[in-house]
Amino acid sequence: MEKINNWDEIEAKGMDDYKSLEAGAYKCKIMKAEEYTNTQTGNKSLKVMVDIVDGKFKDYFTERYKNDTREDKKWDNNACKYLGLADTGLPFLKGFITCIENSNNGYKWDWDETKLKGKLVGCVFRYEEYEKQDGTKGVKTKLAQFRSVGKLSEVDQEKLYSVKLLNGKYISIDDYYENKDETTPGDPFNELGDVVEITNDILD
Repeated sequence: MEKINNWDEIEAKGMDDYKSLEAGAYKCKIMKAEEYTNTQTGNKSLKVMVDIVDGKFKDYFTERYKNDTREDKKWDNNACKYLGLADTGLPFLKGFITCIENSNNGYKWDWDETKLKGKLVGCVFRYEEYEKQDGTKGVKTKLAQFRSVGKLSEVDQEKLYSVKLLNGKYISIDDYYENKDETTPGDPFNELGDVVEITNDILD
């Protein structure tokens, strides 16, 4: 094999640089919020995208987006939440807004969702089981709840480190992998699952 030009100057990237997000309660900021209409049902929701602002996983989802070499890059849906704008979704929407107001001194919701960008909020990420395209099952770390930043310490730790199964039941993460037939490592971008579109202005 011939030596590749500029080999010594090339920045090394690979699996050693990849960190799998751990379940946890994180201080986050809103990267983008917009009204969204489901093209199939016509239902409207507030689509909220977040990233982690400090600690071991600071800027975790921004880095995933930047390192995604696909032409049609997507923002990881595991860091996205859809809040319904009608009926049973309204209490959850009001709970989210309350978390934002409690976490940002002086902020008061004025029905302009674009002003949510950059606001702080507490986010609870939990393990969830999902079915892969080949029919096997895996685990992803997904945004499950919003909390006020000041109440992140009150998150139920036992439930936090459990896996929510496809049937809605919970099992500890250790028991899950102990009883799982096999796990298959691979390209982390093959594990993205559902994704949502994102435009470059989200990173401004």
